[in-house]
Amino acid sequence: MYNDIFVSAQEQFDKLAAPARKFNNVTLDHMAKLVDYQISMFRSYSEVAIEQMRAMQTVSDSQSLQAYVSAQSEAAKSLSEKVAKDTTELVELQRGYAEEVQKLGEESVATVSNLDAAKKSAARKSA
Repeated sequence: MYNDIFVSAQEQFDKLAAPARKFNNVTLDHMAKLVDYQISMFRSYSEVAIEQMRAMQTVSDSQSLQAYVSAQSEAAKSLSEKVAKDTTELVELQRGYAEEVQKLGEESVATVSNLDAAKKSAARKSA
């Protein structure tokens, strides 16, 4: 008899804890993706900055200065496009995470509802 109670309690706990475990897994996966994304962005923007510094090092006279300044508009345009692309990618990454969390929330509500219904059913049977 007591064994049945403990088994039932363990099953209910497992059912209640499952959504939290899923949430933790989704969150950890998302954090790993974010860290990878941030590292790649840092590397990419650092390379752009270093390229610009190297280009500035080539300035030695008025003609090279004029060429450098002229190239800056193209560099700014390219950087602006990269920022827009990176922002879109980040928004999509966040949107995917939000959708997964929302789905897990709905599953969790359904799980709790099912457990509550099972508990009420068991209470009626024992009464």
